Amino acid sequence: MKVIIVGPSIVGGGFEKVKALKTFLQSIGHQVEVLSFPGQTIVDKAWYYYQRSRARLGGHEERHMKKTADFLEKRVKKIGCDALICVETPLSYVLTRDLSCLKIFSCEALADELYFSKDFDDLIRFRKLRKMELEIIMKSDYVLFPWETTENYVRKYIYQGNNLITIRHGCNPSKELASHFFPPSIVSLGHLCFSYSNRELLSYLTHLSPYRIDVYGACKPPRKLAINFKGFASSMDVLSNYQFGLNTISKGIFRQNHFSSRVLAYLSYGLPVLSPDWMKFSNALKGVLPYNEDTFLDVVEEYSDFEKWSRISEAAYKQALELDWHEVLKPLQRIIPVR
Repeated sequence: MKVIIVGPSIVGGGFEKVKALKTFLQSIGHQVEVLSFPGQTIVDKAWYYYQRSRARLGGHEERHMKKTADFLEKRVKKIGCDALICVETPLSYVLTRDLSCLKIFSCEALADELYFSKDFDDLIRFRKLRKMELEIIMKSDYVLFPWETTENYVRKYIYQGNNLITIRHGCNPSKELASHFFPPSIVSLGHLCFSYSNRELLSYLTHLSPYRIDVYGACKPPRKLAINFKGFASSMDVLSNYQFGLNTISKGIFRQNHFSSRVLAYLSYGLPVLSPDWMKFSNALKGVLPYNEDTFLDVVEEYSDFEKWSRISEAAYKQALELDWHEVLKPLQRIIPVR
């Protein structure tokens, strides 16, 4: 079958999902083409950033999504395909159009992130986004969620449909594994421009911890937070230099039930993961150490012990092997069979 994948070309969970989908589908015999945003040519990039800027500055996500869908509908119909997979909501409204192919929505996040954001107070804007998001979900043949907790959240609060399924987010287990060292160093990955990343918690833990916490990602935080911001990592292999991977996340109901790809990135290097005890998905994983503001130092101290650290590191890597992309994507073969 010929499959088109639409997704972001900017590093993040959605970008990793697009790469993994392409590699897996090609490995089982499908012909795959990727349409990425903001695109490859200067014209495509200029068009995309213009539309996105108008949306963000004026709160016109609805316009942005419809314009993107118009653009994609022409491309998809010109290329032709048997199946269309769209990754991330802003790029997926094209799935509401009549395309005469199998339509799959890979739902990486929801409009609920806006609702629970500290800086957001526009309910009309939220409701418009929710309406469009629900239209995408209802008009897709399949809606894929990165974890069972996210699917359960949608079924409980938003929509119950037979087209909702979980195909877990995966990782690429590394050959460069972390090793024990004392005093330990802690690494944090993530885009700090989003409130769900919980910069305040990250700042608090940085001040609290006698051990170094280095932060890699996008959006330099305000100086007053005193976060050890290192910018973008030159390679994910930088994770092998640390002893713990830190996940900070907000306490909104959606984020408590959602998924965080950085956790799997840490596991893939055999890094014991420090993840908030209010995050349901990570608490069910081997190699993860739940913490809160009061227990953080005690957890780090306890698992800095060589024997305990070694056991949890081994468990983390075994979990990563179970979540190898080639394993977790196998259910796709039932959805997109090889002819």
